[in-house]
Amino acid sequence: MLGSSGLKRWRENYYGSAILAALAKPIGLVCRQVSTQLERKVRKNGVTVPLPNGRTLRLARDSGVGMASLLFWRGFEGYEPETSKTLRFFFERADTFVDVGANYGFYSVLSAQWNSSLRQIYAGLLRNLVLNGLERRVAAYQIALADRTGTATFYLPRSEGKDFETTGTLASESWQTRKRSPQIEVETARFDDFEQSHSMKVDPVKIDVEDLDADVLKGMQQTILRDRPFIVCEILPREHGNEKTREMVKALGYTAYWITNCGYIPMSRFDADRSSSKDFLLSPVCVAGDVVNDLEAFWELRQTSCLLAS
Repeated sequence: MLGSSGLKRWRENYYGSAILAALAKPIGLVCRQVSTQLERKVRKNGVTVPLPNGRTLRLARDSGVGMASLLFWRGFEGYEPETSKTLRFFFERADTFVDVGANYGFYSVLSAQWNSSLRQIYAGLLRNLVLNGLERRVAAYQIALADRTGTATFYLPRSEGKDFETTGTLASESWQTRKRSPQIEVETARFDDFEQSHSMKVDPVKIDVEDLDADVLKGMQQTILRDRPFIVCEILPREHGNEKTREMVKALGYTAYWITNCGYIPMSRFDADRSSSKDFLLSPVCVAGDVVNDLEAFWELRQTSCLLAS
């Protein structure tokens, strides 16, 4: 009978490893295919996920089935891992997190569970807040942020499952309108107008509004120039090249960094091929380098800039 050391030597032997590898590879491929099919076919309606800090994050029944399924099968890091890591860094140092386009409120719930000192978070859906016991710490408003205060038409594509579509938009020239999506009249507000009656120091901000990011940034301009928050923003590849967003970022004096699994890559334009990730860190400070790997560099540079400004 082979001991553990003898077995290891046999596994690493040229001929032994060739035999084992030849047998194991097709088994591994089948297992991966089965695992992939299980993830696609078996859905989870409602989920409880342990967080690294000892707390738990819960998604309620009928409140984000697709998201709950990802978390169930892949764990806490299964949903937008690079974006989640970026936001968690700022949650630990945050005062007030503003979640624009919160959908089912994953990041709103995560922020409050990650940092118990957060005072106000503007987000989406109340069931997930109640399930996590956060209804007294998270304020939710059913307002569509835009570049003007009033009303607008919200285009919400039909969904075949229990989840509402996550791609609803105010953008009138969008694929949602071309597909004749159902229309809903909604209240809109410039964030700067909203903030006048809900005073706060904003930092960080997450924006996910399906091609309306330039309008949201324009409506937040006064607040952004005052507080200089870090902003995580989804910027979708579009034929128009997101020129309005680029001009708005430049007018604010911000630098855009593409969030990737390799680090944060400075980008002067948004029309490059970037199918792997659509999220950007919009930073009030510019950190040198072709790729920035340490978020602490952003934070420390802004802290230094604030001290010099004061």
